[in-house]
Amino acid sequence: MALDDYLAKHYGPAASGKKRKAKQQQRSEPAPRGQSLVINDDGDDDRVHAPRPAEAKETRAPAPRPRFKDTGSSWRAVGPAAPVDEALADGAALAEGADLVLEYRAQQQQQQQQQRQREQEEAEAAERQQQQQQQKRQKEAQGGTAAREPSPEAAPMRYGLQTAQTIKEDAARAHEQRMRRLRELGDDASGRAAETVYRDAKTGKRIDVEAARQDARDEARRRERLAGLHAEWNKGLVQQRQRLEEQRQLDAMRDPDADRARRAELDADQRARQHWDDPALRFLAAKPAAATAASAYPAYRGHAPPNRFGIRPGHRWDGVDRSNGFERELFRRQAAADAQKSQAYSHSVADW
Repeated sequence: MALDDYLAKHYGPAASGKKRKAKQQQRSEPAPRGQSLVINDDGDDDRVHAPRPAEAKETRAPAPRPRFKDTGSSWRAVGPAAPVDEALADGAALAEGADLVLEYRAQQQQQQQQQRQREQEEAEAAERQQQQQQQKRQKEAQGGTAAREPSPEAAPMRYGLQTAQTIKEDAARAHEQRMRRLRELGDDASGRAAETVYRDAKTGKRIDVEAARQDARDEARRRERLAGLHAEWNKGLVQQRQRLEEQRQLDAMRDPDADRARRAELDADQRARQHWDDPALRFLAAKPAAATAASAYPAYRGHAPPNRFGIRPGHRWDGVDRSNGFERELFRRQAAADAQKSQAYSHSVADW
């Protein structure tokens, strides 16, 4: 039962409208017959009106105005008072509602307590299951052996000031314990046989190490081959022919079967040489120059400007130097440097 319905039933409905002031109620009342003395409460007009002759002769003073405002309740009884039985019934209804509220709250608390108890039981069951799985994995890693070495944790703990020897023993024991645990773990758990995965720093893609190493080796071989080709291209043809001839001579010297031919060739070479101090030089017949030049390219006979490679011009050269002067300037600078070096040495050893 709502509070408004209860109050309306026992005390009547609430008064509607605004409360009229005492001043308005006094003014709205009809004036009595006879003589009357009207006093204005506003204080604006202090005049006293004389009674009219036709009115009654009775003079009645107004009731004194209360000094303080009435703060009593504005409720007023309209009908007869409610019987005692109805009041008792309403009280019983209110008590029953309070009991229902208390019972509902008790049920809510009981449900919350049961929910917390279920959550706690589930957490304990999950923890027990996790411990069982961990124990199972440890047993599998140990290989099912029941006999184990004595654990280093069984050693007594030391407290207080320790010596260097005790600290060393404790450190060795802890290291042995860690190594034993690592040995007991399997390859999958310890990562002993795991393969290192390399990834690109920018893209994150997996990199095949063997393929990358093979590509690096191929690139190194390609660069080495290109470097050799550039070195060959930068050298002159005459230098290449000289190097090939030197290599051929070295190979011939290493060959033991060609010893006889090599000796004959050396003997012919020694016989063909002419010495200026030979007393029988004038009796020797001059050998034709074409015999030595038959196996080589024909060369220019005469003076030719030198170059850094030592290559002489061909036999068809007309004697005109068509270079840009680089070779001439190079030899001039080399000669100047040699002269300056010789002069500096002479100056340093001079006796002043």
